[in-house]
Amino acid sequence: MDLRQPVWFIGHGSPMNALMDNPFTQALGQMGRQALEKNPPKAVLVISAHWLSRGGTFVQASPKPETIHDFGGFPPALHAFQYPAPGSPETAELLASGSQKIQTTLDWGLDHGAWTILCHLFPGHDIPCFELSIDYGQPLSYHVTLAQELQFLRSRGVLIIGSGNIVHNLQASVANLSRGEETFAYDWAQEFDAWSTEKIADKNISDLIAYTSAPGGLRSVPTPDHYIPMLYSLALARKQEEVRFTFDQLVYGGISMRCFEIS
Repeated sequence: MDLRQPVWFIGHGSPMNALMDNPFTQALGQMGRQALEKNPPKAVLVISAHWLSRGGTFVQASPKPETIHDFGGFPPALHAFQYPAPGSPETAELLASGSQKIQTTLDWGLDHGAWTILCHLFPGHDIPCFELSIDYGQPLSYHVTLAQELQFLRSRGVLIIGSGNIVHNLQASVANLSRGEETFAYDWAQEFDAWSTEKIADKNISDLIAYTSAPGGLRSVPTPDHYIPMLYSLALARKQEEVRFTFDQLVYGGISMRCFEIS
C-alpha cells in the first residue's frame, strides 16, 4: 500500500477562522475530506509560523499536545476552543534520531498556526498531530536544506503542512481589519502575490529566498516568520511533482491566504 503523502502549505490568517464558515474554511474542509477518502494520513506534522525557536530546531514529542492560545483580545469562544488530537511521540523521536539538527521537546503543543486549520481539515481530531519549530536565527537556506530531512516521513504516511502567510504585513492590515475591509489589497501585496505565485509554480526556491529584491517583497514580508513555512513546503517537492493552488485570496490589504498542495 502506498502511504506517501502530499505536502500542503496553508495561509492560515486570523485565528478567528477556527470559528468561521467562509470560502477559506470550506476549502480546507474539502482538502481534508479528499485526503481522508484518497489516502488518510497516519500523522500530521505542522511547521507553524508561531513556533519560533532560537539555537536549535525542536520537534514536539508529547503524547497529548496542548491547545495553545497564543493570542489575546479575541472572543471567549476562541480562547476556550480545544483541538484534542493525540500527538505522535514515536514519529517525533524517529525524526530527531536521524538528524543532528532536530531535538525532541515536551514544552510545546499545537499553536494557532496549527489548530485553527486542523479543526477544519480534520475535525474528528483523531489523527496524531505534532509540530516542528522554526530556528529563527538561521538563514532561509538553512530551512530549505533541513526540509530534505523530513522527506522520508511522507513515505511513512505523514502529511507535512507549512502554515503561515506568503504576504503578511500585519501592521499595514490592522486598520483595514478594524474597518472590515476584508477584500481590499494594496498594490504592493498584489505585485508580490503574483510574483511569488509564479516562482512557487516553477519551484524556483532560489528566487524565493531572494524575495527582498522582488516587486513588493520588503513590504509583503517585513519579517520572514510567516514566509518560512512556505519554503519548507516547497522544498519538499520532488522533481516529478506539481504544485496545485487550492485557495487564493488577499485580505485586509496585506495578508495572503494563498494555499497550495504538492503531489
